[in-house]
Amino acid sequence: MDEPARPDVDRLGLEILPPDECWELLANSPVGRRAFMDAGAPEVFPVTHAVVGRRIVFRSAAGTKLGAATMAPAVAFEVDAWDPPQRSGWSVVARGTAESAPLDGQELDRLGLESWLTPAAEGTWIAILVDEISGRRLR
Repeated sequence: MDEPARPDVDRLGLEILPPDECWELLANSPVGRRAFMDAGAPEVFPVTHAVVGRRIVFRSAAGTKLGAATMAPAVAFEVDAWDPPQRSGWSVVARGTAESAPLDGQELDRLGLESWLTPAAEGTWIAILVDEISGRRLR
């Protein structure tokens, strides 16, 4: 009799999430955090986002996030969810390259992505072309 497949775990015992599940969690999480370097210092900003193919897209008003997309395009993007009473949760991190105005803006506008900040809602589209995605779950 075959035993049920046990999920892969890392050295700490956290479940390693397969890439397809990472993409699903990323796509179903309305807010994520974009991390990048700006003037030699790490920066992290929350953004509302969507997934198009294997890209993470969001809008940005002129300023730090938009400037960093063209000056220092290496970025990380993270989404997570936690249940403190159950001491469980998951986290997904995507790494890649950011670029401004990467796709058809009208197509992106049809996504219905709503920014929580008015200046960002009218800003420039930024996409992260993901090179690597990974996730962990604590049960």
